[in-house]
Order: sequence, then structure tokens, then C-alpha cells
Amino acid sequence: MISAYLDRIEELENGSASAVFLLEDEDDDFSEFVLPAKFLPEGTSEGEYLTIKISRDQDKTAEALDEARELLKNAEE
Repeated sequence: MISAYLDRIEELENGSASAVFLLEDEDDDFSEFVLPAKFLPEGTSEGEYLTIKISRDQDKTAEALDEARELLKNAEE
């Protein structure tokens, strides 16, 4: 899990919005992390700290690897 500061929400020309987070590393440097604002919990405001959990779907990962292996095999033939 990652603790991230919601720096701002940017409205985009297409009507959607992006949430811009700041992540602090061990050297007190900051990196930006952007994701669609539609993934924010309801009522979230700029200036809040949020905990972000990143996970992966094991089945989808295995399927993607199998597909990549098949593509490589076909490319070699």
C-alpha cells in the first residue's frame, strides 16, 4: 500500500478529470502519480492523504504471459 497526497484534480478537455498525487521517497524527493479521478472515493478533496492499494489479477497475468509466449513462438517459426 502507498500513502499519497492528492495535490490536485485537473479537469480535462474531454470532460473527464485526472487526480494528481505526490509520492515522497526516502530522499524527500517527490514524484507525481496520475490516475483518472473516477477512481477516487466519493467526497475526496484536494489536499487529502489517501492510501492506494495496488494489486494484480493472477489469472489475467498468467493469461497475458501465455499469450506473449505463443506470439514469440509463432514469430520464431
